[in-house]
Amino acid sequence: QNNDVHPDLNILTAWSRGYTGLGVVLTVLDDGLEKDHPDLAANYDPLASYDFNSNDPDPQPRYGDGDKNWHGTRCAGEVAAVANNGICGAGVAYNAKIGGVRMLDGAIMDIVEAQALSLQPQYIHIYSASWGPEDDGRTVDGPGVLAAAAFQRGVSQGRGGLGSIFIWASGNGGTNYDNCNCDGYTNSIYTVSVGSVLGDGHRPRYGESCPAILTTTYSSRTTSKVQIVTTDLHHRCTDKHTGTSASAPLAAGMVALALEANPALTWRDLQHLIIRASSPAHLQADDWAENGVGRRVSHYYGYGLLDAGLLVQAATTWAGTRPQEKCSVQAVQVPRDIGSRLTIATDVSSCSQSIRSLEHVQVQLSLSYSRRGDLVVALSSPMGTTSTLVTVRPYDTSQEGYKDWTFMSTHFWDENPKGIWTLRLENRGDDSNKGGCPLSSFILHLHGTDEDMPARRSAATATDECLRRDELGDCEDCGSSLYTHQGSCLPYCPPRYYGRARGATPRDTARVCASCHPSCYTCQGASANNCTSCPSGRTFQDITHTCHHP
Repeated sequence: QNNDVHPDLNILTAWSRGYTGLGVVLTVLDDGLEKDHPDLAANYDPLASYDFNSNDPDPQPRYGDGDKNWHGTRCAGEVAAVANNGICGAGVAYNAKIGGVRMLDGAIMDIVEAQALSLQPQYIHIYSASWGPEDDGRTVDGPGVLAAAAFQRGVSQGRGGLGSIFIWASGNGGTNYDNCNCDGYTNSIYTVSVGSVLGDGHRPRYGESCPAILTTTYSSRTTSKVQIVTTDLHHRCTDKHTGTSASAPLAAGMVALALEANPALTWRDLQHLIIRASSPAHLQADDWAENGVGRRVSHYYGYGLLDAGLLVQAATTWAGTRPQEKCSVQAVQVPRDIGSRLTIATDVSSCSQSIRSLEHVQVQLSLSYSRRGDLVVALSSPMGTTSTLVTVRPYDTSQEGYKDWTFMSTHFWDENPKGIWTLRLENRGDDSNKGGCPLSSFILHLHGTDEDMPARRSAATATDECLRRDELGDCEDCGSSLYTHQGSCLPYCPPRYYGRARGATPRDTARVCASCHPSCYTCQGASANNCTSCPSGRTFQDITHTCHHP
């Protein structure tokens, strides 16, 4: 899917390694699912489905009324449309089981959200959701008491205690200058927040930014005319699917491939792996910055474009993380006046016993302010990384301030928290804020582990090292576990290449990437009948394993 966008999400590499989502169960929490769609029916799973709007087990969408309940069906097709049947296209995880929860076609209530998030948590592995508070640029809202409890119960008890995986769209409020850190669903530590990029690497105008975004997938091609091709109502196909709500299901499908590769991954392992399998690639933003452990990160894209080939590769070799530790520091004892600018430094040395490597960092604030949208809040770590927690929101004229609101950042991941953290609040409005506007509470919540995570990376690079180089410095032998390709050592061969033993001598254990036949995109051998997938413009013949011009 989408392998004509370069660089693509590298899904074909994961497929060519044999991962197609088999044994993984996902559900799309949305406006229903057309379960009898010919491109979904074979993968449809009634046990992963329910209708909380009409309280019955059938998630079929409501038709009529302009047929506006197409969203869930389109998202489901991106994840798990059946492959090689000549209809619409193949889902990212085309052998996974897919269910649908009808919940958005009616009154949205805390209890409905909680029921949806807790549906069959020992059976469903991954929940994909593309909803939340209004994207109007003036709302600050998050899960109610019941939904919040459902998230916590999901990660602690779901999936046999490994934790339910919640994949969330970052929001479509970009045109209203919305910020996804004002959305308590996408900024929860329990959800993987997915951003969007256009095929040419540009930021879509509906895209929101915030440091809670972990990773990015495509939401449409370069030209707005072709979006993502997927299943639509009345057994049809559509190429009009777009928005960050199109990006989240692609990530959910890729996570399904990773869970097939390693079913023992916890909800936190997956976030570690997603970070490691994302890269800035060709994504355009002016805020790419290197954090304290050398990873580049952006408020628009998180760690960048997610690569399915890297994700499944990393999943197969991942050693589980140590337990999650949490350390909270109350940084404000007496209320402080914000004025036009306020800086608060806080030493977290009390946390360095329990946390050596950070994961999520949260800032919980209570403050009053005459015009909430004028306030910019940023946090800097001892290692010099600055994360803008919330940007100016010109439409947010609220006088409520932030009442015990929690912001979240993923940008400090794997950093050592030891030292002085700095919170900066700044009034960017023209009118000076009237009256005493106190910041009454600032709690810094650090999450992480007592393991030195960056040491893992340097240990891994040491084992990646080349056993023998030629006079040009290119690698000739990567050992028996890696492939030699164009002078480097790779964990897998890229598209248009396949891995094989070099076999230069009987005792030669080196593995190399050899070229596929030019007609193949991915393959298992050098001839035209060794193809496993085809470049765009050619169709795959299942029986002969060949690629033909239609």
